Amino acid sequence: MPDYRWSHYLTAPWELIDEWYRAVKFGIRNLCQWFPVIWADRHYTSDGLFKVMRHKLVLMQRELQRDPYYVGADRDLHLMHVCELLLDRYLSNNYSEICHRHHKEKWGDMRSFFEPTYDHSTGDIDPDFCQWFTDWPKATTPKLEEKAKIEMRKCFEQERMLADQDIQYLFKLLSKHHRNWD
Repeated sequence: MPDYRWSHYLTAPWELIDEWYRAVKFGIRNLCQWFPVIWADRHYTSDGLFKVMRHKLVLMQRELQRDPYYVGADRDLHLMHVCELLLDRYLSNNYSEICHRHHKEKWGDMRSFFEPTYDHSTGDIDPDFCQWFTDWPKATTPKLEEKAKIEMRKCFEQERMLADQDIQYLFKLLSKHHRNWD
């Protein structure tokens, strides 16, 4: 509490009690609201950061819907909702469905399997070491398999690009409008 207010509290002590009561009340409420988010957070992933941001945006939207106390509140509610949707899309991580649909139609479902290594000089099979192979049912020749691998890499690049694009748009919205959301 600032020192300059103590003289006021000497003349009106009930306000000090009221201020402490509100601090404890809202502190307990915040603990209850934030406990599930903090409990599930792991420090080695960036998902925790985005879950915290999403939760904060949801709480801000709820408060602003309850009491839209300024002129641009509807616009800010919409922008907060867009940010929430971007975070939901990023956290659900469903970009692969969009990217791999055409590849799956063209080449079929990818099959991955391990085979033990074969030593060509001795002709022995070494069961302790395995190689990982990937193929597609419609890629029948080595040339077609190579083409399917190249297209699969492009799918992975597109998947990453879509996720990065959502995060860049999220931070663009936040950097442009965060001062209005006080």
